Amino acid sequence: MTQTNQIRPSNSPWSSPVIIHKKKDGGIRFLVDYRKLNSVTKKDCLPQPTTEELLHRLGGHRFYTKLDLKSGYFQLPIHETDKEKTAF
Repeated sequence: MTQTNQIRPSNSPWSSPVIIHKKKDGGIRFLVDYRKLNSVTKKDCLPQPTTEELLHRLGGHRFYTKLDLKSGYFQLPIHETDKEKTAF
């Protein structure tokens, strides 16, 4: 993950536990348990739109596109001052 720039070295005072999970196909899944971080995270004041609301917004348009979100998890924008909180 360091070779693909998905993670970088850190000296952060924050640290969340890592879990390595074996998948059914024999592969491994790298997980970080952010539950303690989530418990102190300020929540957004606007809720996520429902599926029905999103579909309503799509109506009446002529062109649509799709996004490949395979690596989307690694592309979440994080405010510079909060990056240290994502350490593991």
